[in-house]
Amino acid sequence: MTTICNTICCNTKTTIQTKSILQSWFNNINPQYFLSVQFPKYLRSTDLMKSNQKLRKIMFNLEKLLLGRHWNRKHIPFVAVAEHGKSVHWHYHIYVYDCPFTPFEMQQKVHNLLEKLGLPQETLDIKPILTSGVYSYTSKEFITDVNYHFDSNRIITSEILFDLQRKSSTHIKG
Repeated sequence: MTTICNTICCNTKTTIQTKSILQSWFNNINPQYFLSVQFPKYLRSTDLMKSNQKLRKIMFNLEKLLLGRHWNRKHIPFVAVAEHGKSVHWHYHIYVYDCPFTPFEMQQKVHNLLEKLGLPQETLDIKPILTSGVYSYTSKEFITDVNYHFDSNRIITSEILFDLQRKSSTHIKG
């Protein structure tokens, strides 16, 4: 993940070019599912780190439901993009890739997770990715500053969220 952040943050690219690079990277990891996480009102936070911890709990439990007790030996990788949209509270759009489960199985596991955690149905929404148009949706809040930097802390890989090492990862080459 360091490679993508360093490549984009340190080069003099416009916001449009940065978004194009991000969209290309999302496309290159070939995600199968698009998971949206919108916390219920009582869990919402304006603090990104607190929201990331809540996301970690949800994704940990989802991985455990999908893969069992030793999920971290071969977890299902994902890339989360944190957004706050029109509100000041954080929510996430997640690209899930290298996933061996069918859309029906994923829907069932997400439903089971919501029941297990006692969360409302609208907290999680998972859909198969059928078009690359979704990539531009998740890059809409990335804006470069006068030095052509952007807030790369908004991009959270599963390896970063769970503090895992991945044998092979997808990076952008500058």
